[in-house]
Amino acid sequence: MIVSRLEEVFRFVSRFAALNILWIAFSVAGLGVLGVFPATFALFASVQHWMRVEEPKPVHRVFTASFKEYFFKANAYGYLFAGAGVLLYFNYFIMQNNGLSIPLPVTLAFLSLVLVYFLMLIVFIPVSVYYNRGLMASMKLTIQFIFGKLHVAVLLGVIIWGGAYLSLAFPALLVFFSGSVLAYMLMWFFNQTIEKIEMNHLQTKN
Repeated sequence: MIVSRLEEVFRFVSRFAALNILWIAFSVAGLGVLGVFPATFALFASVQHWMRVEEPKPVHRVFTASFKEYFFKANAYGYLFAGAGVLLYFNYFIMQNNGLSIPLPVTLAFLSLVLVYFLMLIVFIPVSVYYNRGLMASMKLTIQFIFGKLHVAVLLGVIIWGGAYLSLAFPALLVFFSGSVLAYMLMWFFNQTIEKIEMNHLQTKN
């Protein structure tokens, strides 16, 4: 009994470690610029597979298939968000260096826009992986989730921040667990929230 439990725990931990190493390896193999976005989508798709299937397929098989599936789409989405981030930074640079006083409403509006941008960065991949829709549909669902479940979106942001902090404090986590564990936590909270929403809709209809 104890041995079987230990084997199960070891299998669970090794699965996370293998997935994290695959995520890093495929990101590096694409020289970052072509690898990091599809590798991250494949990371989330892999943990989503674990949650939906009682007996998951081998980690490398699911990850590789997901990487190929999302390669072009993930790079397009990733560079779209990167371009939006550059525009936001450019606007911030202009605001800081124009030598004029910025009205408070303008500052607050810009900060709100930046907050929504970062929340979209966090929520967009779980939405895309869960629903597997096109760009516009995924964007719409992401915005609906953020404003409909703002507290959950902020919680996901806190999880990302906490994971980044721990990875910097304990670098070994970055190599073996940081990405896979964070992706699992984000997808778990996202799945739980969506399931509750769908359950409420069913109860309302009945």
